[in-house]
Amino acid sequence: MTDTLASTFVFPPFRIDVPRRLVSRDGQPVSLTAKEFDTLLALVEARGKAVGKEALIARVWPNSYVGDGSLARNISVLRKALGEDVIETLPRWGYRLALPVTSVPAIAVPSALGATATPDATPIQTAIVAGYAPWWKRRAVSGSALAVVVLIVIVASRFFTIHTAKAHPSAASTAPIHSILIQKQGAIDPLDEGFKLAWPDGHYIHVVRNRENNGFDGWKLVTNNQNAYYRALSSAEKEFALQSDWRLTCVCALERGGGSAVIDLGADKGAPRFDMAFVQEGKKYFVVLTKQISPDYQFERKIEFPGVADVNHPHTYELRYDHLTRTASLWIDGQQMASGYHGYHQFQEDFGLTFGAATYLNATTSSIVFRTVRFEAR
Repeated sequence: MTDTLASTFVFPPFRIDVPRRLVSRDGQPVSLTAKEFDTLLALVEARGKAVGKEALIARVWPNSYVGDGSLARNISVLRKALGEDVIETLPRWGYRLALPVTSVPAIAVPSALGATATPDATPIQTAIVAGYAPWWKRRAVSGSALAVVVLIVIVASRFFTIHTAKAHPSAASTAPIHSILIQKQGAIDPLDEGFKLAWPDGHYIHVVRNRENNGFDGWKLVTNNQNAYYRALSSAEKEFALQSDWRLTCVCALERGGGSAVIDLGADKGAPRFDMAFVQEGKKYFVVLTKQISPDYQFERKIEFPGVADVNHPHTYELRYDHLTRTASLWIDGQQMASGYHGYHQFQEDFGLTFGAATYLNATTSSIVFRTVRFEAR
């Protein structure tokens, strides 16, 4: 009888037992969720080579479309569990394991061979040596050798299939979409969450500290013109979103000027963009649903709400889309404030999910703090 095929990866002082999905440090277990384990395993199997974010997401979430925020959180948890220096970030691209990795494959040789292979002998070598046994033993040995060869072929084919899938992560993207989740969370750099800069000018990197919990949970954008991050939607994501109910959420606060959270479902699909904007007019602050931008601003709805300027306690703003009516409703802190918003078609740049700041009226500078921006469809 042959023992179960097993693989163990060692990157001192850590060890991964793949079949049992266990991670240990100096013999002590390290507690990880299933997705955190899968993220670590992908980096370990790369043996120090860089792994792109898209490849990691395709590996860990093969049947869903999720944003880089989920991956960034997994990496953050792994760093806390293993050490900050264990995983390196390659800005705007991916991650790599900083420790050397060795693997310990365990393929037991069938006892029917009648002999124990030396530690350096492979099953193939053992089978070859068995071919020179005396004639009265050859029949039994050849049968055992054949079993070993069949085992090796099975293992090799599985190994090849797995690595072929890794080498072509795009194959996972052809799987049916069951949900979409894209988000910017807390004070994590949006570039590390899969977003791109819409325009190169402006002051982008402003981490905001929450004085109540002493944590860094906000990202401030300041500009004297316009300043934004975006994450485009694939054609498949647009199709899915147009046939689903979705929600655009923004937990944010406007200090001055104007800012917005936008979802653009694609001019190529004949679909509109939906703007949830925040503007300051003198000492008053408003939440608005944009109707047009050029040649002047026009709003489908304009709701005065002083809480727009509450940086210490930002409120939650949501657009909830009903795919049957093809309209969105505005909610503030769980209370419906407007409905029947059809969006509009100006300045569609295929930016997908966008959040940013822009000057408004006579303001020479705009500043807005984002705690969370999230687009989810299911």
